[in-house]
Amino acid sequence: MFGSFAKGAIFKGADMTGADIESVDFQQADLSNAILTEAETAGAQFRNLASITGSDWTDVNLRKDQRKYLCSIADGVNPITGNATKETLLCP
Repeated sequence: MFGSFAKGAIFKGADMTGADIESVDFQQADLSNAILTEAETAGAQFRNLASITGSDWTDVNLRKDQRKYLCSIADGVNPITGNATKETLLCP
């Protein structure tokens, strides 16, 4: 997916473990219940997302501004991994 434009895309429940999502624009995308464990996110744009409810971000390196935004909208628990979204994002 490197460098893709995923505006409004639906990744609900997708397993993107270890995916290369560098430089992808996820504007208005639905990442609810997605598993992004160890995904490569350098240069990815996470803004105005539809939802990240229940998504799992375990071991994903994020810029400080990305983490702050994602934490502001994070909620839920991933139904597959059992991990809370806020905990996987290392939210304060």
